[in-house]
Amino acid sequence: MNRITQETIESMSYVQLMAFLEEVNRPPGGKDSIRQLVQNCFIVSASEVLDVGCNTGYCAFELAHLAKCKVVGVDISQEMIEAANKIKSQDPLKELVNFKVADAMQLPFPDESFDVVMSGGSTAFIEDKQKAVEEYKRVVRPWGFVADINFFYKTDPPKEIIQKLNELMSIDIQPWDINYWLNLYDKCGLEKYFVYTSNMKEVSEQEVDSYCSLMVQQKNLTSEAEKVLKERLVDIMNLFNQNHKYLSYGVFISRKRPQKEQPSLFGA
Repeated sequence: MNRITQETIESMSYVQLMAFLEEVNRPPGGKDSIRQLVQNCFIVSASEVLDVGCNTGYCAFELAHLAKCKVVGVDISQEMIEAANKIKSQDPLKELVNFKVADAMQLPFPDESFDVVMSGGSTAFIEDKQKAVEEYKRVVRPWGFVADINFFYKTDPPKEIIQKLNELMSIDIQPWDINYWLNLYDKCGLEKYFVYTSNMKEVSEQEVDSYCSLMVQQKNLTSEAEKVLKERLVDIMNLFNQNHKYLSYGVFISRKRPQKEQPSLFGA
């Protein structure tokens, strides 16, 4: 039985908790977003892809299995990379995927190293988002794609929800709308190529409870530690569920053009 104590669980940050649970951290929109990304970035087996803010590797593994391409996943959290490597050790395509600790604002790769640079919801958590997107652009090859999957608010959420989210994750999320993201990529000199959007859905309290029970039970904890872990997880997922009332998500695909595109009057 795992000897993780109640006190240890209570002291974990959000990132540490998710890494401990080996929560795969699907991107906004999950498989739907990944499918849109693969199809509209034209990712094939010869493609070399960078997954920025990879968490435990969900997007990286999906890309490798869908397109049989090579993927490098980077994350600033050592715990997330350790969890990703643990999952990788059991993956049949592990030779296609590599993970390393790295800062999105200072990517440890030469210019023009990848055909596609993507992020599955992590750009929102980066302190200097413009600097990060400029790094995405730097390491992608000419005519390559920068694909950023992000939540955006379709309606303004209550201030208390934003405050609770920021306290939980120690970040500074604001009620950004779709234009916030489109303007960011434009500022970085990227060509808008394809945008796909859809709404988030709420789930029932029973679905939240069942999910949290399943996630907690797999850790084989003492009954006391399991109770505390489930309570924390239920609180977190209920907060996310409340936030989803106000959210949509987008797959924002931009292209790195060697020269600025000529304006178009009648077509995209």
